[in-house]
Amino acid sequence: MTEVVIVGAKRTPIGDFLGKLKDVSAVDLGVIAVNAALSQAGVSPDQVQEVACGMIYKAGVKGNPGRQIQLKCGMPVEGYAYTVDQQCGSGMKAVELASQSIMLGKTDIAVAVGVESMTQAPYLLKNAREGFRMGHGEMVDSMLYDGLICAMMGYHMGLTAENLAEKYQITRQEQDELALLSHQRAIAAIDKQVFADEIVPVKIETRKGTVVVDTDEHPRRDISLDKLTAMKPAFKKTGTVTAGNASGVNDGAAALVLMSADKAKELGIKPLARLVSTANVGVAPEVMGIGPAYSVPKAIKLAGLTADDIGYYEINEAFAAQFLAVNRELKLDMAKVNANGSGIGLGHPVGCTAARIIVSLIYEMQRRDVRYGVASLCVGGGPAIASVVEKL
Repeated sequence: MTEVVIVGAKRTPIGDFLGKLKDVSAVDLGVIAVNAALSQAGVSPDQVQEVACGMIYKAGVKGNPGRQIQLKCGMPVEGYAYTVDQQCGSGMKAVELASQSIMLGKTDIAVAVGVESMTQAPYLLKNAREGFRMGHGEMVDSMLYDGLICAMMGYHMGLTAENLAEKYQITRQEQDELALLSHQRAIAAIDKQVFADEIVPVKIETRKGTVVVDTDEHPRRDISLDKLTAMKPAFKKTGTVTAGNASGVNDGAAALVLMSADKAKELGIKPLARLVSTANVGVAPEVMGIGPAYSVPKAIKLAGLTADDIGYYEINEAFAAQFLAVNRELKLDMAKVNANGSGIGLGHPVGCTAARIIVSLIYEMQRRDVRYGVASLCVGGGPAIASVVEKL
């Protein structure tokens, strides 16, 4: 089967909820990330035949954001584009689908992009179609309704983390300590300019001039264990999951340029990495966060490797309890996981993150000079996803 290589990988900074990127649409964030990845790869837009876009909050964004990104980037109208939703796995599902098109010989060059503006997720008037004849009408927050509230269980994803905390006897202190570590690692990475190669700045025109956003906004310098400990449970009175040990609500985009290995050779392009395998595994919705404990080993097995072959991991922190439960099963060395922060410290723009962690994985593998790495994350409703990447 045709080998798929990654020749470009870029992301925007991650903006805070109602933060610096609040006025930049998810589509425009995607355009910025895609253009940067194409430029890095030395691929012109007219060479791209397929765009796969991962996104959750599509209400109010107009039809098929993937096609919007494709045409805004100047790609041929004859190409095709689509938008996929596997909740938090959407960006990686886009990578998987684009890679499968290449494997099957349907296309030579494709772009996968994950985008999200949680800030711009609209409110809904679900029953307004027939009018409100009497009484009050309910306004529904689409950010909760279409993502953060489990469609199957009917409760917030935070309660699925509480379920895991109870099942695996994960303490509040363990969760707060992981949250602190995530922020500390993210701040250290920013100070050392670790993300300089993977981030493309976002330029925003204002009445006062051009504002350049080039740094992740979510990491907190003033974070401390005392401050985290003082926070009240967010989802359950007697619970342990707080806003401090949960991932952020954020905006951002990440893009990867994929092509067949033969096409890269023909064009004289040196790949960054090879996509070795992808894997999806469903778990019960009420413990959706445990998914990577199963998707990671499956992806490694499909790659024909063992855990001993993997030198580095990016496993998203949706919640500290969720990540800790996964690591109760995988027993990974924390020195080889999320070295520069993850969902808690960096933030979690949900449709973007799954693509973002592949981008970050590639650059950290280069810094560490490791051959194989794995990216994975849990997914609302249960269908976790993972990818194995080889550094080239």
